Amino acid sequence: MFPRHLPGPPPRPAPAEPEPPPGPSTVTDVLDWRGRRYTVGPSARLLTGAPRSVLLARALLAVAAVGVLQFGYGAAVPLLTAAHGWSPAQALTPFLVWALVQGCFAPVPRLLRTRGLLHPGTAICAGAALCAVAVYTVGHTTDPLTAVAGYGLLGGVGAGLVYHSCVDLVGGWFPDRHTVRLGAVGGAFALGSVPLLPALALGPPSGDPGTAATVLAVAVLVLGVAGGAGQRGAPACWWPPGSDPRAAALRRGADPPAARDFTAGQAWASGRSLHALHAIVALSGTVGLFTLVVLPPVLSGLGRDPTQVAVAVTAFAVGSGVGRLAASGAAERAGRRRTLTVLLAATTLGQAALAASAPDGPLPLLVTAVLVVGAGTGACYPLTRAITEGHFGTGQRGGTGQHRNAGRRRGQRGGMGEHGGTDAHRGAPRIGGTTRFRVPGEDDPARSADLAGLVHGSKAVGGLLGVGGATVLLSLVPDTAHTPVLAASGLLTAVAALLAARLRRPLPIRTLPPGAGTSPSPGVWTARRRSVPM
Repeated sequence: MFPRHLPGPPPRPAPAEPEPPPGPSTVTDVLDWRGRRYTVGPSARLLTGAPRSVLLARALLAVAAVGVLQFGYGAAVPLLTAAHGWSPAQALTPFLVWALVQGCFAPVPRLLRTRGLLHPGTAICAGAALCAVAVYTVGHTTDPLTAVAGYGLLGGVGAGLVYHSCVDLVGGWFPDRHTVRLGAVGGAFALGSVPLLPALALGPPSGDPGTAATVLAVAVLVLGVAGGAGQRGAPACWWPPGSDPRAAALRRGADPPAARDFTAGQAWASGRSLHALHAIVALSGTVGLFTLVVLPPVLSGLGRDPTQVAVAVTAFAVGSGVGRLAASGAAERAGRRRTLTVLLAATTLGQAALAASAPDGPLPLLVTAVLVVGAGTGACYPLTRAITEGHFGTGQRGGTGQHRNAGRRRGQRGGMGEHGGTDAHRGAPRIGGTTRFRVPGEDDPARSADLAGLVHGSKAVGGLLGVGGATVLLSLVPDTAHTPVLAASGLLTAVAALLAARLRRPLPIRTLPPGAGTSPSPGVWTARRRSVPM
């Protein structure tokens, strides 16, 4: 075919070997269409010695153990006033301080973790111990100031450590189902008190709460330590192997992830979204905590049977827990903002129905109204957190755990950090002299980007207004005005619904370089009227 004086055709190159699919021990860095970085693998089992389902179940167990400090206190107020000789104001002051401290403590666990001072497992165990001390103190002491110090301060710090550490822990291990898993944590926080509420509402007012408080404190400590001991957070930008984060970023959904992580200053200057989220949490928290506290004494004062009071109190916790679970699942299909708006509007109607049916209405109507109010005020917390992270980023670019020596190269095996769960974790090689997972430095934006925790911190305002308003209502307002005030509190959730309906995702607008315009620095996300309806 070819003349002899011409060279033959070059040999065909050997076909390239196909790249092996990423396995559970493979670390792969990928970028999606917006430039967001993901680290696919290693699996949670290799990093921690347990699958993600076990990590989730243990976190839910710890959260359920400490949820009784919030949802059980309102039902225990009549017992505390009779056993300790306290006035309603003295009995509610420890819970008022608890709500303030627990809300204000929301950003602290992540701040301590990013500085390497407190890891998730240690934080959960320490928080469970503080909650156990709080329960024991309020059951044994007759001094209101001691109860405030033990239950309000120590219990608030402990509940904040457990709840927010578990939220960050679960959010890091489940980036593919973030909203649903956040709802699961909130649901466990509310549903953990359901087995206890009938006993609190039906217990004899003249009984000694000391023995019950001791048993409950031991249960809180054991369950909290069982759920938190040895828990480890996910690496930075971690994504579970077996799924492609780029396909998830392109998936048609109501709420795409944030394009980048905002700092606190950039988020505050980007529009009215962050301001509105703070107000929504404060208003909804006010109604939820107010109803939680006043429901048992108001129903008892109106002549309701103790069994009906127990059913109503239990229905509130069930509605709050199931509402968080159901709303988080619905938000992935219908959108977080729309779901939040509908629930807050329904809470306004439910509060009016609750006030109308409280005196002598049928029990099914009363229970339905309580379920609606509990679902609306409870679902506000995971939904506002998911909206905040969808608008301004999760702030977890630095990770949630100690994975300092994982490989950085695409497809590089080994190097899975310093968990100590497997031999591959220790002494893993560094690729190119760099570390893949690290604790953020002093100037790392992840250190100041826990905007979701700051938004949840507005629950402290709700605790001050809700529990403080309940104290004034039960101490100073005549019994005949209790139901009108209960109905009027629904106006706060109506305002919150209006604010939720106007939430908009801020648009990224790049400013001009320095010297070419009025902006002092390039790449700043500016506040403009234009926004996208998400």
